Amino acid sequence: MESSTLRRPFLVWVMLFASTIVGCSDSETISTTEVEPKLAVEALQLVQADHYNVKREYVGIIKAAQKANLGFELAGKISAIYVDVGDHVEKGQALLTLDTELLKTEANQLKARDKELNARLNLVKANLKRQQALKASGFSAEAEMDALDSEVSVLTSSLLGLKSSQNANQLRQQKSTIRAPFSGIISHRLVTTGDVVNVGKPTLTLLSNQAKEAAIGIPAKQLSKVSALTSPQIRVGQATYSATLVNPGAIVDIHSRSVGLRYLLPNNLGLLEGQLAYLDFDEKYHKTGFWVPISALTDGMRGVWNVYIINDNQTIESRTIQVLFADQNKAYVQGAIHAGERIIASGLHRIVPGQQVSISQ
Repeated sequence: MESSTLRRPFLVWVMLFASTIVGCSDSETISTTEVEPKLAVEALQLVQADHYNVKREYVGIIKAAQKANLGFELAGKISAIYVDVGDHVEKGQALLTLDTELLKTEANQLKARDKELNARLNLVKANLKRQQALKASGFSAEAEMDALDSEVSVLTSSLLGLKSSQNANQLRQQKSTIRAPFSGIISHRLVTTGDVVNVGKPTLTLLSNQAKEAAIGIPAKQLSKVSALTSPQIRVGQATYSATLVNPGAIVDIHSRSVGLRYLLPNNLGLLEGQLAYLDFDEKYHKTGFWVPISALTDGMRGVWNVYIINDNQTIESRTIQVLFADQNKAYVQGAIHAGERIIASGLHRIVPGQQVSISQ
């Protein structure tokens, strides 16, 4: 009896101690659950747009406004070349000359022939004058007078033909020298001194050093839009220049399947023939949608794209969207999203749909 009486206070004490420990443990667990913070995310409010622009860039080359492949109108041997590649020349400057020794010899022969015909003509005219004097005295025959008149006509005609031959000889001597048709720079030299050239064979290539042109190829379907640009911009290297459309294009190139456009560039830019030129063109598409960062996109089921929306309960929702256009930084999308909703802009690997989050400030 005494033993049982002694054990009761001990059991009561053990039970009270155990209940105290369990109570403390539950209290600590509840406290820990209540103070656990929500994950902070970066959010972006969606703003609807009615269009988006796509930056197009079409490539071409720089060309001289004028380019001449110079050749002789006569065949002959080149006797002198006065310029070389890279030389700047002025309009009318002599560039190269053919050997004209044969032409000069021919000119001397024509000159001697001219003197001969004039001497004969003078003699016939003198005889005719004497015959006319004799006729006045009644001692001249009509046949003799007619023969002298005829000879004067023949010699006069021969002198006219000779004069034409002399002019032709002088013209051939002039055309034996090629002169610059415009001011520019020599880009190619295709002959050397002593070469025998045929009529029209190219000898030098002359490029205008004034205005340059950009020859740009564009797709035929873009012709109307590009031609309508009010202030086209041509980029060469790191510099961009305002240009003027010279030729709006008329045919599709059978090799590149593009339409060639010519743009006139400002003078004295120091551009070189053959440099690459780029035409920048912003094409507008009238479709409603939203601009979002690339980091806001995540892969969805069956190849679709998703974004994460924060609803009014601060809970993550997954929405399916369609990407209409994207560059390195942003995308233009449309789908199951609405203006004013908050989209998670980054850090999608840390969250899942249904998770409650807080918005980072």
